[in-house]
Amino acid sequence: MGVAPLAKLSKPFKKVGAANGEKERNCKKVMVGELIIDAHVHTYPTAEIGKQAMQGAGQSGCSGTVEELLSVMARGKISYAVQANMTPTYDMKTAALKNLARNMSDEERERAEKDIDEKVIARMKRRNLWTCTVARENPALIPLISVDLLQTASDMEGEIEDKVEKQGSRGLKLHPVSNRFYPHDRKLWPAYAKAMEMGLPILFHSGESEIAGYTNAEYARPRYFEQVLQSFPRLIIILAHLGKGFLDESVQVAQKYNNVFFDTSAIISGTELKGGLSSDAQAVELIRKIGIPKIFFGSDWPWYDPLPAIEWIRSLDLAEEEKRRILGKNAAEIFSLKSFNARIASQK
Repeated sequence: MGVAPLAKLSKPFKKVGAANGEKERNCKKVMVGELIIDAHVHTYPTAEIGKQAMQGAGQSGCSGTVEELLSVMARGKISYAVQANMTPTYDMKTAALKNLARNMSDEERERAEKDIDEKVIARMKRRNLWTCTVARENPALIPLISVDLLQTASDMEGEIEDKVEKQGSRGLKLHPVSNRFYPHDRKLWPAYAKAMEMGLPILFHSGESEIAGYTNAEYARPRYFEQVLQSFPRLIIILAHLGKGFLDESVQVAQKYNNVFFDTSAIISGTELKGGLSSDAQAVELIRKIGIPKIFFGSDWPWYDPLPAIEWIRSLDLAEEEKRRILGKNAAEIFSLKSFNARIASQK
């Protein structure tokens, strides 16, 4: 069965200002005992795999194992974390193609490429299953899965149905920069339609990326999501990193479409390599323009440490209820956590 339709979010809250001194005194008291959801983390089966994925760019001191994440969540009193795992299928296929013999006939090469595609997709499906299994074992983790342009339409649809209905997936994660596609590629239409039908949000990488080799941010500019937002008006789309590097486009898209949301990962953390927000005032201005109900806290752990990011959000000149929405309540609505918890309990 699919996930129940998502409830409509409330209108933005009115800003309640505070004097600078009062804000500084109270920032550490805000949110005590409140729901905190990190809406963007990555997990890996081993420390070695995590370190390989980060390519030396990590700033959290962690390698991405589940054990490390649970420890960080305990220290930061983070109630849930959304596993935004994905598989770099493009890089895997490219590496495999380089190993093919140059003297192959056209027929042999065609068969070899088909075999590579099947193996890459099998890897992706194993990654999806691992993510879901980890979440079943640790109910504080929310699993997202991936699909890929190498799949047929029916295979995409079948993978989504299988991992949602049998394994408890709560949505999809797609990375246009890593896997070199534009979000409006029509090959993905079946996946979008299935996600909309089942009430599943899709988290996309958007904007710039610090990972070596993922330099073409053009794939993930916020404006390239407009055709998808128009064509699938009931599909919840979350743009990660606030569309870092294209913030004006993020604001325009946010103000135009009701079904687009954003996470703060790798941009509101205080430790960005590039493209981050440089001041409290800049962060608040951007949040106001996009709209409080459209923004989720996310860290991009293990690249970044969620704890400093939480404290920065707590210190911003926003009303306490607005901070609660950003730090947890907005994501709880989108990921339907009440029904998620009930499903996990029923599977034990």
